Amino acid sequence: MNVERIAADAGEGKAVRYLKVRDHTLKVVTDSVEADGLVTETFCPWGMLDVVETAEVDRPGLTIVDSVHDADGIDGLLERTAATTAAGEYELTRGYRLPRYDGEGHSVFVLQDVHSDERAALIRTEDRITIVRPASTLGDRWLTRVIRDIATRIAKAEGALILHSSAFAYEDGAYLVIGDSGAGKSTTAIALARLLPSAGWMGNDRMHLDRRDGGYRVTACPLPLAVNKGSLDVMGVTGFESWPVRAGLPKPGSDWDQFQGEDKLKLSSREVREHLGVRVVPSMPLAGVILPRVDLQAEYSLEPSAPDHTAEVVTRNCFSLDDNLFGENWLRVAVEQRVEPPSVTGFLEHIARLPVLRATVGGPADVARLAEDFRALVGERPAADAYTRPFADAEV
Repeated sequence: MNVERIAADAGEGKAVRYLKVRDHTLKVVTDSVEADGLVTETFCPWGMLDVVETAEVDRPGLTIVDSVHDADGIDGLLERTAATTAAGEYELTRGYRLPRYDGEGHSVFVLQDVHSDERAALIRTEDRITIVRPASTLGDRWLTRVIRDIATRIAKAEGALILHSSAFAYEDGAYLVIGDSGAGKSTTAIALARLLPSAGWMGNDRMHLDRRDGGYRVTACPLPLAVNKGSLDVMGVTGFESWPVRAGLPKPGSDWDQFQGEDKLKLSSREVREHLGVRVVPSMPLAGVILPRVDLQAEYSLEPSAPDHTAEVVTRNCFSLDDNLFGENWLRVAVEQRVEPPSVTGFLEHIARLPVLRATVGGPADVARLAEDFRALVGERPAADAYTRPFADAEV
């Protein structure tokens, strides 16, 4: 096989679907049932990261073809490409560099996960991306990863403010849970989503915020919910040993049973809904902020956050300033008009009009108390002020 033939493959006999990312349309083609299913599972429900399925269009902005080949053929393709084109490097994720090869009318990028020796290739031409990869669990994930990368870069280019945060939905608004790694963002967000009436979980690790009608719309990024056993214990969750999860349970000998262990159980948004029993909400208007601390030795507390503390935590966890996940725009995602994201200062001025709470919990009893106290506090003022009312019918 060669680059030109693969990049010209029409994808006959493969599954085809069309996705809309904001105002951009992607045609997605794959010959892998597993990869196609993973796309559906990742963006479940549709609207996560502003990705929705749409009807067929005549001229999609970009076509992504996911093609399965044997490993020897992929290695041969990369070796021939290296011998006949200009070699360089690119940044797949922040600080992780891999080889690239630039030919006439195309670029070939080596795809390799930092934790694996398995190699795949990505061929980029003017209006098409072709993924050439082995039939493996890792290979099945490249299609979803590329779509997520494209959607994130479109959001950033169109002015989304990106915060290191989890979020949950309550009544008619989204509540960001912002904090450093290990602070308890995921635990707090999913626990409140489970305990509050008519609540929902929105996502893990990062949220996209867009200015709309004087307020902010919060959109979830569909990264897996990563929790350790300590977090499940704090939420009072049991029976997880029998859960059929795509990523599998952490292996024996891992530290996931420690409260802040590095190894974690990873759940897709569909698995969150199935195993933790909460609805998943892709988008909601911003209604408030919680700055969490989960500490087994600390006393419970819930109080308004001081402005200085809020500014410190929010600024330190703003991925619009320093994104630790995405490197260079190696996919060359095209956006006609770029928009600067809202400033952190402007965001802080906005949330000063909303409930901004500082919470400390240490166990299941504290989590239950947090849910009750949260309802009492936010019940004293509307969950979404007048300037967010245009979002009242947001898709959930």
